[in-house]
Amino acid sequence: MARVGLPFPALPGKTEKDLLSIAEHFTANPAEYAESRRRSGVTLERAYLQKTPMGMFVVAYQETTGSVADAIAALAQSSLPIDRFFVEAVRDLHGIDLTQPMPGPEPEVVGEWGDPAVTQRGRGMAFCAPMIPGSEDRGRAWAKETFSSDGMTASRRALGVCLEVVTLLQTPEGPVCAVYVEGTDPFDANRRFAASREPFDVAFKEELSHLFPPFIDFSQPVPGITEIFDSRAVLVRR
Repeated sequence: MARVGLPFPALPGKTEKDLLSIAEHFTANPAEYAESRRRSGVTLERAYLQKTPMGMFVVAYQETTGSVADAIAALAQSSLPIDRFFVEAVRDLHGIDLTQPMPGPEPEVVGEWGDPAVTQRGRGMAFCAPMIPGSEDRGRAWAKETFSSDGMTASRRALGVCLEVVTLLQTPEGPVCAVYVEGTDPFDANRRFAASREPFDVAFKEELSHLFPPFIDFSQPVPGITEIFDSRAVLVRR
């Protein structure tokens, strides 16, 4: 199974209402949506609207039976009306043509932690942030060590988090990270992490200050995030 976070920047002039149109269409057509994702191998899909000083983003999180590239290719080549709607809407809202190969390297999961003691799915939260260009190797090495540590497990369990996935994407504007967090209440966990003075959390935030620009302050909760879609809720309705 593959897990990945994908940020989609809104084109200039697009409104919040515009960006909700894909989620609303999926929610209104649960049977078609289920068939679409069954064919493409997407087993979980969640999306979040993020408002930032740089504009609005839709940050999607997917779990797939194959690679994310295979899942996107299946959607792009599909003849299902709901998939054709999706491809056109992504092009119109975000300027991204899913029928063409993704520019640059494929999304890279550089950090993934899951709690083996948790068997139930929780609520999700996702956001994206630009990295300092040239900091990618440092981030990879730090994440590899940190996400496998006992300190990570203790920290996230204390916050009620059961899954954390960090995806690195290379974009024309520079490196960007998409972060997905799942747990009992990931929004509250984010607030408590920002305020935490536990040594592991303090060191974690200190390292982030070397990987992200100064205007991104992880000692403050990440603002402007709203959940707009959860495939589990849609499939229950079906």
